[in-house]
Amino acid sequence: MSIDKSSFVPPYYQLAQILERQIKSGVYRPGDPLPSEAELSEKYGLSRMTVRRSLSQLARAGLIRTEKGKGTFVSRPQLDRAVFVMDEFHKEMASRGLTSSVRLLEARLVPAPEKAAKKLQLPPGTKVLYIRRSLLADGEPMAYDRKYLRYDRGRPILENELQYQALPEMVEKHAEALPASSKMVLQVTLLNEEEARALHVAPGSPAFLLEQILVASDGRPVGWGWCLYRGDRYQLTSVPEALQNLG
Repeated sequence: MSIDKSSFVPPYYQLAQILERQIKSGVYRPGDPLPSEAELSEKYGLSRMTVRRSLSQLARAGLIRTEKGKGTFVSRPQLDRAVFVMDEFHKEMASRGLTSSVRLLEARLVPAPEKAAKKLQLPPGTKVLYIRRSLLADGEPMAYDRKYLRYDRGRPILENELQYQALPEMVEKHAEALPASSKMVLQVTLLNEEEARALHVAPGSPAFLLEQILVASDGRPVGWGWCLYRGDRYQLTSVPEALQNLG
């Protein structure tokens, strides 16, 4: 990719588009450093001022961030999130005077079941990474979390990472395509025997079901999961996109 200086599109905008495509395609991943202004200037035959303008545009779009004295780095995509994706869960429990923990129940490569294959737009039986976790407060299960994600990169599965990471962070490490957008759906459900056993309540108990699907910039689903929150410990409030603990 090069800059067409005869084009009516300004060079700074062309460079911004090139870098944006590289970020969204995974050439540069969240946390990776971008080449310096001097390196970009030399590579694309542009002035430092033009390069700086390109980087400013990407920063305004939330794609990169600058750390003084360190350089420019790719930002994590701003996806729809809900309270109780790992860091929020720990903060919320701490605010209630409870000690939070996450128990990894299962993490393995499995042939994609029919529903997971359909959600991820994969042929049934394709190998996917399946994760099952329990979120606890003072040792009591508060939520039961299950996820499927594409496993393209062949990166080693580290149980310690999977225990504490939210779905977007898992996808970033194990799928080739980065998540660019997220959709969440909240509904009420009744727990089956397995779910009730995981949450230490009676089968048929009500629960909040929060489903999330992550989509790459090319439209491919890269991660799908759902988390069940105990209906006797949570309620909806007027705070947008939040589930609040009743304590």
